[in-house]
Order: sequence, then structure tokens, then C-alpha cells
Amino acid sequence: MHLDELLLAAVVLLSATTLSVLLFKRLGLGSVLGFLAAGVLVGPAGFSITDRSEEIRHVAELGVVLLLFVIGLEMQPRKLWAMRASVFGFGTAQIVLTGVVIGGYGTLFGLGWKAALIAGLGLALSSTAFVLQMLGERGEMATAHGKASFSILLMQDIAIVPLLALVPLLTEAPVEAAAEPVWQRVPIVVGLVAAVILIGRYVVPVALERMAQRRNMEAFAMLAMLAVLAAAWAMELAGISMALGAFIMGITLSASAYRHQVEATIAPFKGALIGLFFISVGMSIDVQLLLGDAPTVFGHAAALIALKAVVLLGLGLVVGLGAATSTRVAALLAQCGEFGFVLFGAAMLAGVLNEEEFAFLLLLISITMVLTPLVAKLGAMLAEWLEPKPSDDAKSERPGEPRDRQVVIAGYGRFGRTICIMLEKMGVPYVAFDMDAERVALAQREGHHVFFGDLADPGILDTAGLASAASVVVTLNDADRAQRLVGDVRNLYPDLPIAVRARDLSSRDRLLAHGVSQAIPEAVEAGLLLGASTLSRIGVPEEDVAALVADLRRDGYDLLRLGSGAGDDADAQQHDDGEAV
Repeated sequence: MHLDELLLAAVVLLSATTLSVLLFKRLGLGSVLGFLAAGVLVGPAGFSITDRSEEIRHVAELGVVLLLFVIGLEMQPRKLWAMRASVFGFGTAQIVLTGVVIGGYGTLFGLGWKAALIAGLGLALSSTAFVLQMLGERGEMATAHGKASFSILLMQDIAIVPLLALVPLLTEAPVEAAAEPVWQRVPIVVGLVAAVILIGRYVVPVALERMAQRRNMEAFAMLAMLAVLAAAWAMELAGISMALGAFIMGITLSASAYRHQVEATIAPFKGALIGLFFISVGMSIDVQLLLGDAPTVFGHAAALIALKAVVLLGLGLVVGLGAATSTRVAALLAQCGEFGFVLFGAAMLAGVLNEEEFAFLLLLISITMVLTPLVAKLGAMLAEWLEPKPSDDAKSERPGEPRDRQVVIAGYGRFGRTICIMLEKMGVPYVAFDMDAERVALAQREGHHVFFGDLADPGILDTAGLASAASVVVTLNDADRAQRLVGDVRNLYPDLPIAVRARDLSSRDRLLAHGVSQAIPEAVEAGLLLGASTLSRIGVPEEDVAALVADLRRDGYDLLRLGSGAGDDADAQQHDDGEAV
């Protein structure tokens, strides 16, 4: 493809994607369906900008790898250990029961038992990319149905290994003598997994710390990406899901002080590649086959969704998730997943599936993916109807008041540290960010909730939990960066209270004009405290001192502005030893 053709294809692809995503988001159907529609539009059935949709999908699978890495960063080992029953119990039961049910359905329509077994188990797997993307967009990863869905998806990622190993056992062709026996592969798999864990636990954090101390953020970004891809490559060598390797690396880095900055670094690549993955799925839809017998295709797709949903709903009720949560899980995981492409491809090469069966199964996977946002929306509506309405007393005692939500602090210098200690003493949760690696390391050794990261970078804002924060406190010494941060926070989270450290009254006025809730002029407040202390020492009654200070603070410190503000300008010219974050 020449450069002009490549640029034209890129323009067509980006235009179709932008319009599709905007339209489907506007309709409340989410961005995933928009990406799929764009794929169909630019694929063989539309503009046909390329005939290499299969190659594009293989490259775009790195988006799933990065997505699992980011999920791992947010899933600390103790949380994963607490989910072990859901992962291995609920997850395994879902795969086995759904596989048996769908396999039995396949035999009714003429599949041999071997093809039906592989088809059933492959179609039992759901789409990690679709489900996690939708949960992330809706902020539902920490909900009961989000955790249950993630547990099942994690087990499905693990299960792809034995499922791929099952394929050669079902083929009628003799197994090649050079193939490694299982007893030789197990030590290799265990060794590579152990290597990923050890390197992620002891090597990568040290290297990230060196880059952070030197403020070499370009090398920091390259190192973060190298860690993810190396872990994925190691698992690929072991015959395990690449996404699972990235997830393991994310888990090992989840306790690191650099996890937020790493996540912000990876996020743009993840977003672009995940979008490309969904587009490639849309491009791979065989529209000719679909149009040739649409009722049959959609009938089988609807049957698959119904069968998976019924099994998931029943299992959810058995394990005690409740009707509403089980309904949400069933609707979210009712589609078939991207690992089906891999499993069925291996089965076709082994002769377990013929080309017609392979093409039809891939079409079914694609159709169920396309229907996922609609099914999930219907499931959410049904779950809301099933969910018991809280009483007035329960509403009044419901968590989520400002004191129950964390405060996000930009800067851990003198001011930031003082605020953190005050919050700790009062039992208020918080998270602080600072760009001084040594200061962050010291704070973590002291047990404070401080991470390496620059909140003035818009990429960090999504990872800092501002969507559910009680307030943001900005203690940055750099007035320009503080003003930029305030603008970004106000644009993205217009209702979030923002308190800012200001140097003087003129800085305070500028920050208030940019929409902050409160700006404290440190020079003025220091003068008030010193003056109050002096008056108290020479015998002025405390109540008179308090009344005077309150009077001087009234109307935006109006009495201290000296009319023209000359005193304020003088303050602004004084040297300040505040921290740089």
C-alpha cells in the first residue's frame, strides 16, 4: 500500500469510527457498538479499505493485553486472593456447564460430538475486552456484578490453556512425535510464570524508581510498556494467554508507588488498540454469509445468548448473588468471546472443525458481540426492576457521604503532608500524588497513602479516582500548573469541590475565577496567625483576637487589600520556598 493509499485508508477509518462512536454514545448504546459498526462500514462489506482484517485483529489483540494489565494494576494480591472461590468455583462451573449445554445444542443440529464439544467449550467463553470495557465506561468494576463478572472472565482466560491442549487429543490425525509431552511443558510454564512474578516484583519497580528519580518520563513510559509486552511474550512462549501474562505483571506492580503513573502511561495505547480490536471484529463479520441465511444465523445467535444467560443466572442464584446481580452478570457475559477465534482456528487446523463450521462459528461470535451492548442494557433494566428499593432509613445510613469518600491531594510537600496527617487523624481516606520519587518512597515507608504521579497530567486524572472523590486539594507551588490542573478537574468533574493553596490574594482571585471552591492565600493566613499570636501574648482577650481575625477574613480579605492591592503585589514578589511537585 502506497503512502497516499495508507493516508486515505486512515482518514476513512478515523472518520467512520468517530462518527459511529459519537452516534452510538449519543443513543446510549456505548462506544463498543460504535467501533463494531465502524468495522463493518470500512470492512469488506463497506468501503473495503483493506482485506487484512485478520492481521489487524492479531495486532489489535495487544489492546486486550493492555486492558488486562491495567485491571491487574487495580487488583492487589489480597483482593485477588479474596476472589479465589469465585474465580475457581463459579468460573469453572460456568465454563463446564455452559460448554455441555451448548455442545448438546450443537449435536441437535448435526455437529459431530468432537466438533460439538469444542464448539460448546469455545462458545462458553465470553469477551474479556467487551465486558471490561463496558464495566470501565460505567464505573462498575467495584460493584458486585462487576467483581463476579471479572472472576468468571479471569477463569476463562486461564481455561484457554487446557482447551487448546484438548484440541490435539480430539483430532484423528496422529500427533507429531516432536510435540512436547505435558510433563515437560508444566515445568516450563511454572518457570516462566515465576520469572514474570519475580521480575515484576523486584526488578521492574526498582528500574521505574531510577527513571522517576531522574525525571526521565520517556524512559519511564518505554520501561512500563516493555514490562507488559515481555510478560505477554513469556506467556505466549508457554502456550498461555498473552492477556493472562499481562494481568500477572499488573498484579505484581499493583503495590508499587508508581502504579498510577504506569496506568496513565499505558492508557492511551490501551484505548487505541482496544478500539482497533473492536473495529477488526466488525471487519471480520461475513456479511455475505449473514445475508445468505439471516434468520438461521440470528436464530442460533439468540439461542446461544439465551442458553448462556440461563446458565449464568442459575449459577448466580445458587452461589447467592441475588436475582438483580445474577441478572446483570448473565446479561454482561451472554456473548461469545475473542478466545473463540483462537480455539476454533486451532480446531480447524487440526481437522476437528471443517471450514464451513469454522466460518459459521466465527460469525456467531461476531453477532453475539454486536448484540452485547443491547443485551447488557436490557439486563440492567431488568435488574433495576428486580432490585429491592431501599427504605428511607437505609437511604439515610447509606455510605457515600463526603466523609466516606477519599480526598485526592496534588502535592506532598509541606502543605500536602500537613493535610494528609490531619485527614489520617480524623479517619478520612485520602490519596496523595507527588513527582518527587524520594519523597514518595519516604512517605510510603511511613505508611502514608502517597503515589508517584503528576495530577497536572490529564492522563493521571482518570486513574486517581476523582469520579468518586469527596474533594481535591491542590498544594502545588507552581501557579501555572495548579491553574491548569484546576481547569482540567473543573472541565471533567464540574461538581467536585476543589481547594487550592494560593500564594497571595491576587493568586487567590485568579484561582477563584477559574472555578475553585476555596483558595487559601498562604502569605496572608501566615500573617493573620502571627498577628493573632502576638496579640494573645501581650494580653488581648482570645475572643477579641478571634473576632478581629474573622473580620479581616470577611469579604475576601477586603480590609487587607490596601485599596490598590499594593500590599498584595509586594507579597507576590517575595521569595517562596514552597515545594515543587
